[in-house]
Amino acid sequence: MDFLPENFQTVLQNPTFTYLQTTAQDHLTTKLSHLRTMVLQPYIIEPVSSFLASYSTSMPDLLSIFLLAIIILVSLKILDYAYRVVVFWVTLVFRLVFWGSILGLGYYVYSIGIENAGRDFGWLWGVVYGFVGDFQEKSKTAAAAYAGNPK
Repeated sequence: MDFLPENFQTVLQNPTFTYLQTTAQDHLTTKLSHLRTMVLQPYIIEPVSSFLASYSTSMPDLLSIFLLAIIILVSLKILDYAYRVVVFWVTLVFRLVFWGSILGLGYYVYSIGIENAGRDFGWLWGVVYGFVGDFQEKSKTAAAAYAGNPK
């Protein structure tokens, strides 16, 4: 404890801290032993040991289990690689579409001017707003008809 600063050393050597540390260790040991006797032993250890004992004559050898584990690991690595490749290409397509639309919009504004682009944007906004308003009105009418009280 020579490498710790002096104020940490005094805290760690405090009798209260030492008491709490030993109490926590005793409490943790008690809880873990309770967990082992009440949960692990009857529900995991005994069933697995009885299963292994009943199939001990037809158990595969260690080499087969080792090869199976290696095959599973290699196949998971291949699937991870394939996943990364697919995610890369999908992300690349989305980025190209996004930046292409930004550049296309910039070129459109540059070629026709800001005033005409603003006018076109206002027209497009009106069309979208009209469609949204019509959709909301029709959905309210359909909800009222479904509820049984038509307008």
